[in-house]
Amino acid sequence: MLDDMLGYMENMREFPVWQVIPNEVRARFREDLPVQPTPLANVHAEFMTSILPFAARNAHPGFLGWVQGGGTAVGMLAEMLAAGLNANVGGRDQIPLEVEKQVTHWMRSLFHFPPAASGLFVTGTSMANLLAVLLARDVRLGPDVRRRGVASCAQKLTAYASVAVHGSIGRALDFAGLGSGALRLIAVDSRQRIDLAALEQAIRADRTRGFTPFLIIGTAGTVDTGAIDDLDGMAALGARYQLWFHADGAYGALAMLAPELAPRLQGIERADSLAFDFHKWAQVPYDAGFILVRDGERQQQAFASSCSYLMREQRGMSAGSPWPCDLGPDLSRGFRALKTWATLKVYGMNAIGAVIQRSCELARYLERRILGSTELELMAPVELNIVCFRYRFAEEKLADQLNRQIVIQLQESGAVAPSTTTIGGRLWIRAAVVNHRTSQAEMDTLVAATLAAGRVLRWAQQPQWQPWRERDSRRQRLDVLLDPASNLRQDVAVALHFERATLLAEMGHNLEARGDYLKVLELDPAHRLNLFGLGRLLVSMGHRKAAQMVYAEAVKYYPDDVALRVNLGSVLLETDHPAEARSHYERALALDPEFPQAHGGMYYALTRLGEPERARLHQEKAFAANALFPSPYRGDGEPIPVLLLVSSTGGNTPIEKLVDERIFQTYVVVADFYDTKTPLPLHRLVINGIGDCDAAGHALRAAESLLAFTAAPVLNHPTAVRATGRCENASRLQALPGIHAPVMVTFPYALLAGQDGAATLAGRGFSFPLLLRTPGFHGGQHFVRVESVAELGDGLAELGGSRAAAGEVTAIEYLDARGADGWVRKYRVMMVGGRLYPLHLAISKQWKVHYFSADMRDRPEHREEEAKFLADMPGVLGERAMAALERLLATMRLDYGGIDFAVNQKGEILLFEANATMVVEQPDEDPRWDYRRAGVERIHAAVRDLLLTGAGVLPGPIAALDLP
Repeated sequence: MLDDMLGYMENMREFPVWQVIPNEVRARFREDLPVQPTPLANVHAEFMTSILPFAARNAHPGFLGWVQGGGTAVGMLAEMLAAGLNANVGGRDQIPLEVEKQVTHWMRSLFHFPPAASGLFVTGTSMANLLAVLLARDVRLGPDVRRRGVASCAQKLTAYASVAVHGSIGRALDFAGLGSGALRLIAVDSRQRIDLAALEQAIRADRTRGFTPFLIIGTAGTVDTGAIDDLDGMAALGARYQLWFHADGAYGALAMLAPELAPRLQGIERADSLAFDFHKWAQVPYDAGFILVRDGERQQQAFASSCSYLMREQRGMSAGSPWPCDLGPDLSRGFRALKTWATLKVYGMNAIGAVIQRSCELARYLERRILGSTELELMAPVELNIVCFRYRFAEEKLADQLNRQIVIQLQESGAVAPSTTTIGGRLWIRAAVVNHRTSQAEMDTLVAATLAAGRVLRWAQQPQWQPWRERDSRRQRLDVLLDPASNLRQDVAVALHFERATLLAEMGHNLEARGDYLKVLELDPAHRLNLFGLGRLLVSMGHRKAAQMVYAEAVKYYPDDVALRVNLGSVLLETDHPAEARSHYERALALDPEFPQAHGGMYYALTRLGEPERARLHQEKAFAANALFPSPYRGDGEPIPVLLLVSSTGGNTPIEKLVDERIFQTYVVVADFYDTKTPLPLHRLVINGIGDCDAAGHALRAAESLLAFTAAPVLNHPTAVRATGRCENASRLQALPGIHAPVMVTFPYALLAGQDGAATLAGRGFSFPLLLRTPGFHGGQHFVRVESVAELGDGLAELGGSRAAAGEVTAIEYLDARGADGWVRKYRVMMVGGRLYPLHLAISKQWKVHYFSADMRDRPEHREEEAKFLADMPGVLGERAMAALERLLATMRLDYGGIDFAVNQKGEILLFEANATMVVEQPDEDPRWDYRRAGVERIHAAVRDLLLTGAGVLPGPIAALDLP
């Protein structure tokens, strides 16, 4: 059990912040009272499967909705010790009371209260506020009110706090018999702090009207915005009017531990009572509230009572008076002080103060991100650690409802969980940064996810596109016709389900479309168009293996169908089966020698199989007749037309996966075959998807020429990409401080394979071991390490069979990236719109590190290290490495690209690759990858921002590339 919980806390980022509780899980907690015993192992298993996964995970770094601390392993272990001790600390002479007294002493010292001050652990600040109200009431009405009751008193007591005060104050007045109506809510200034002039005016007015003001409440960190009232001014006003001054410092009071924040709490030391929680900023596990009272005798007068069974003595177990039950309502009390005492002892005040300071810095970082976006609105300047903002919608009357939907979507996503609040009659998204695990990554995720959700909702408010309306109207008609009660003939049902599947696929409702396609498959397994449509849908959803099975079944029914053969070949090619794909392309061309898609597939299959000469024979036939291909548009609003430039020779970045087909109508242009006499389709943006200049240099030059025929903005300008070849990068990036770019030289294969090969390498400064690679390949393909001169021939031979033997080979200086522990750590960071985003970390003993061959899935310690990198890239890499990456980003001048690198013990970058070829995809559904999903979505959101900005939908046009 202990291992489970320690592992849970250690790997918190691998879990969602929150998830919906399935009905079957809820049902397990509707069972009758157990009569027979259940083995502890079974109960523990039920906890792990039915309780732990469905808690509101406030210990998660993405939990931002309410002011709740994250807890620590130290606190958890101390709670276990307290449970084992099973001490009732309501009274009696026992050491747990001394622990509570020590914490009280520490708090007196921290808040500069006098030695006579008393303190008490309670459930939380809500209870502490109630005790303070009772204290203030009794001081004003006299201790006899405890016997006579409030009803016997003629005085009508009134209390005062700002409109931003916590709701527990009104409830406390209610519980104290004074009524919540006794609370006067005072206006606040522009920073949400109580207006002292208005406060004094209200006190005077009530006195004139016959009321008896008795209590003013100052807030140190309001629940909505984190505002801190002028506590010093309130203390002075309280002294002037002889009012009890209570400070509600639920979480803000402990800002005293952060030297930069403590001065803002000036005046808190003058409070008559102070309420706060250790389970918030001090990170103590729930619950651990506390009240500190300036005059300990008054606290005893308010709560102590004599009972014969609680007789006190000078010696024995009944010694040690006063007891905690004399300072509050509880006689049965748990040992809350132990987990607080242990937390303060183990971590120390400085470390806790640093956490508090850091959370406020993160809030200010979030504030800057919000101010930097024209789509987001900041409610007020950030005071402490709470940020209130919202997405701007054109329809203000719908803004509250839509922002509420955004928050629900974010919570259900499991990545981040903010909450909502209402200030000034408007609903705001509220993010409270309290957890010590929270990092800049969660702030970025919150902004990106809010923008993404807001744009989808904003887009949904647009007038529906006429073609979409027509499709939706027909879909609704089909829903009626397919009513289960209709008792349709099988052939009619097949036709209607197929039509509905096709419509749903066109509208982007993939899951529903799949259901109808599968229904047709059940009714008519040989339906040709259904097999064709289902396969295409599965490919678009990323289910290539399933699509392969569908197409394989289809060609059994229709062995001479050219289109089905080509589609099966394409799926086989995507799943890295070029030889099988080739056989289907050959069969298709035997049936139709001029079928361009079959020639295109054959070209790529032969290229992958190392037969470039034969491949080129098919290239011309594939693209000469048509080099423009529209992609499906599945949105319900007017589409944004964009051009996507690609190369026929490969070297393309699969960026189309990031171009949302619900927003963009994409026209794919094969740049190296496009006839410039043919007018380009209307478009608002050009996306250059040609990423590898070593493999597609000719296509990049063609793309440059094509851009003369458009005035639209261009993402990843071909000229910028042409400067990112392996050898070009090595040459220009070597001069950047903090970066070690390996020497790279491309040679004719025959030269290195000849008898002077070793001498040629030595003449260019190479030593062994070194790396050899065939230009134009990535991901470890055609890439070898040669240990010595004697192995050079074998290394070159290993590259043979690819195009290397007939062309070129690149020699690369070997950079030993092993750490002190012998492991190689390869980081990948994406460049999007001038910012750096962490994508993944692969850890391996092998020199050739590829993420999915680095056995990360089966090494939890490596996944934990990767999670830390994703959460805090600057902290993991260090200032020197981050500065080097920023210089590299500025030098590359790419709108979109990636960097693969290691970091040596000096904090310098060992550069492996930096180019525009890298794509970002969500990991598979294995829950072990859950911690990676938020980072991937952050990058996807950044790309969406980039595309929408480039298309002119969002403000901030892309700056023109300054090219020579």
